[in-house]
Amino acid sequence: MPAPAPAEPRIAHLKAGHVITIRTTRLLSTKTMKSGDAFSVILEKPITVEDWVVARAGARVDGRVAEADKGGRLKGKANLSVELTSLTTSEGEKVEIVTSPVNAEAATNRGKDAAKVGVGAGAGAAVGAIAGGGKGAAVGALVGGGAGAAMRGAAAEIPAETVMAFELRSPVTIREKKVK
Repeated sequence: MPAPAPAEPRIAHLKAGHVITIRTTRLLSTKTMKSGDAFSVILEKPITVEDWVVARAGARVDGRVAEADKGGRLKGKANLSVELTSLTTSEGEKVEIVTSPVNAEAATNRGKDAAKVGVGAGAGAAVGAIAGGGKGAAVGALVGGGAGAAMRGAAAEIPAETVMAFELRSPVTIREKKVK
C-alpha cells in the first residue's frame, strides 16, 4: 500500500482592503519621532483564513512614520502619519505588507496661538524701542512676532495602548511553512 501523499501547505490570500487591527505599545509623537522612524506594535485581533490562524493576537507588527510634521504657528497643526510594513505569522515568519497610512493631528487652540504671537511682537517692540527708538521698535516687533510665530503648538500624538485599524493597500500571500 503506498504511503499517503504529504499534505500541501496552506496558503492565505489577504486582499487589498483587508483590515489589520493593532494596539500601540508606546507613545508615538511628533516631539520624538521623524519621518522614516520605525516602531513596533502588537496585533490586536488574530488574522485567520478558514480554520488557520495566520497571525495570532499579540504578534509583532512593524511600522514606520510616513510623515511627522511638527507644525508651527503659521504652518498649522502638527500631524503624524503612520503605516504598517510587516507582520509576524504564527510560525514566526516576517511578512512584508503595505497599508494605507493612519493620521493623528494635534489639537488646536487658536486663541492661545494668537496671544503668544502677540506677546512675542510686544516684547520685541519693547526691546527694539530701548535699543533704537521708534525705528528699532518696528524692527523689534517684527523680530518678536516672528519668534512667537516660530514657537510650536501641541504635538500630534498616538498614545500607548491605542487600538488602530489599517487597510492593506496591496494583496499579500502567506504560505504555511510547516505542513501538518
